[in-house]
Amino acid sequence: MAPSNRACVWVASRKVEVQERPVQPVGDNDVLVEVISTGICGSDCHNWESDKVSKQLVLGHESAGIIKEVGKAVTDRSVGQRVAIEPGFACMACEFCAFGNTNVCANLKYCGLDPTDGTLCQLFTCKSSMAVPFPENISWEEAGAIQPLAIAVQLARRAALNSHQTLAIFGCGPLGLLILAVAKAYGVRKIVMFDIEQSRIDFALKYGAHAGFVPPRREESKQPLEFAQEYTKSIIAELGIEHGFDVAVEASGAEVCAQMAICSLKNGGTCIQAGLGKPLTSVPLFLLTAKELNIKGTVRYTPGCYADAISLLSRGLVDLKPLITSTYPLTKCAEAFEAQHARKDIKIVIMNQE
Repeated sequence: MAPSNRACVWVASRKVEVQERPVQPVGDNDVLVEVISTGICGSDCHNWESDKVSKQLVLGHESAGIIKEVGKAVTDRSVGQRVAIEPGFACMACEFCAFGNTNVCANLKYCGLDPTDGTLCQLFTCKSSMAVPFPENISWEEAGAIQPLAIAVQLARRAALNSHQTLAIFGCGPLGLLILAVAKAYGVRKIVMFDIEQSRIDFALKYGAHAGFVPPRREESKQPLEFAQEYTKSIIAELGIEHGFDVAVEASGAEVCAQMAICSLKNGGTCIQAGLGKPLTSVPLFLLTAKELNIKGTVRYTPGCYADAISLLSRGLVDLKPLITSTYPLTKCAEAFEAQHARKDIKIVIMNQE
């Protein structure tokens, strides 16, 4: 008799169902994982809202579980091992993979991204290399957030974060807070958060930010760039940060935040664009040249980011527990997505076996 494999499946815009799905066979180099926990994020919610998904798609990509079976050729994984699942299937053959940039693989397939089924199910088969072991001192709830923590680690690499820097983070959603956590672990000397909601700023301050601000509404008579320059100049003066921030991270996707991030930088500073905004955004190109700024995008994670994220967690350098504000059983995945859409929680984790 085939094992039960319930899954959270997109069936229409803003509608998911729990369905039985077949378990994929375990190949020689594969492992079968009993998925215990799965975090949901903005990209999951985007799929949930979409009306353009090509099939009834299993959602989810932030998962962890226990290995139940290993393929014949697998020697470095074992039954009973606790693992986090890397959701990106890189081809390992294109020019980008050859240089270690698997996050931008030319042939990348990604769990939960149409048309590749995701990990929000009870049993998931993957390559053994995609199952990254983690120790028992990491809870299952935290394990469901290892993937976004790995994304924050990748961003820290792109920014070359270090203890001498000042850092501005625009957006106090889950990604912004994870970047804050990693920056604290890396010893960044001053971290300042910006968000439009005071409650999120309050949370960020409790979570370790040195300062936090809610920008005022821009007056209609004032041009966006003028507003961004004046506001960031006033904050820099208030904080006594000479010349501006070393690094600014835009983690909201809002155009005004991208403008403020660039305006907040000192000469030679670095702006990391992490938020997914509009296809076309207006930014002050003159400042990029005049201040010789470095503008970088960041997406997903690269080899070693999972291991680094797990190390930060297991050594207690990052604490994800305060971020996980709700858990739901798989049977109530529809409610979980509604809650994610409502933005009242910081991080929601679904328990796949419940």
